[in-house]
This record gives sequence, structure tokens and C-alpha cells, in this order.
Amino acid sequence: MKVELKKIQFSEALSEETNAFTADLYINGKKVGYCRNDGRGGPNDYYADTTEGRELIRKAEAYFQGLPKKKSERFNFTYQPTLESEIGDLLDQWLLAKEQKKMERKMKTCILVGVPNAPMYSYYNFKRPLSDVPKVHLQMNVERIKEKLKEGEVILNTNLEPLGITI
Repeated sequence: MKVELKKIQFSEALSEETNAFTADLYINGKKVGYCRNDGRGGPNDYYADTTEGRELIRKAEAYFQGLPKKKSERFNFTYQPTLESEIGDLLDQWLLAKEQKKMERKMKTCILVGVPNAPMYSYYNFKRPLSDVPKVHLQMNVERIKEKLKEGEVILNTNLEPLGITI
């Protein structure tokens, strides 16, 4: 059973306890309706546009009920997968990919520091491509940054070693 979200509209400003979003909902390649969350802690809601869409949603709900329980990666509990939880997982994957792209753009001009796979990081902005910074100057800054790292933090850049910088 292939579930997809398309035309995702995410609002960080409206996200209080959960992620506020709307998206078109596709099941097995067919647009069946849409899904949403108002960001105030409730579940991800989904709605069919047509009778055929309602039937595909019913089949998807039954499919997920037949799956074995999953263990949460972030929290210590198991749960029964549902269409609603799959929508949440897909949105989380989309947000993570979006953040990864943002980090990759920042890495061109900044040294990023944080805990791997954590949602937050800080950065030191050189305001020009790191490849244009003299290697000696860049290495010296990396060493200074490494001295300031807190427990669990690392330099997140993947583009320093190709520039000849030792992390």
C-alpha cells in the first residue's frame, strides 16, 4: 500500500503542539482526498474527495491495522500503525528532507555545529563560500570551534574534508 503526500503546505507559525499542514493525499498513485492538522495537538485528519477515494481510504485503514506493531524511534513505546500515523511519518520525512536541503545550502558559507540528527543546530557564517576562505584560516577557525563544542556536539559539515580541512 503506497501512501503519498503531495502539495504539502506547512506552517511553522501555526504549529503549536503538532505540525500544522495541509496536503493532497494519494493512495496507490490515486488522489483520494486531502489531509490536514491545525497544529494544536490533535491527530492528522484525512478526508476523501469521492466515493472511490473513501473506498481506497477504507482499504488503507484495514491494511495498516493488519501490520505488526512498530517501535517508536524517538520514544520508548510500541504502537499499531494507522493511516493517520503514516501521514505523520510522511510529513516528518518531508520536513527532515527540507531541513537537510537548508543545511546543505548553509554549509556552502557556514560551519554548522550541533548534535547529529537533532532538530536544531548553530552556525558560524563566513558570508562567502568556504572554498574561497584560505585553507589555513578555515582550519584555524575549525580548531577554535572544536574547542567550544559542548558534550554531544560535532561539526555537521560534510564539505570540509574535500576542501582539505581536518575535522
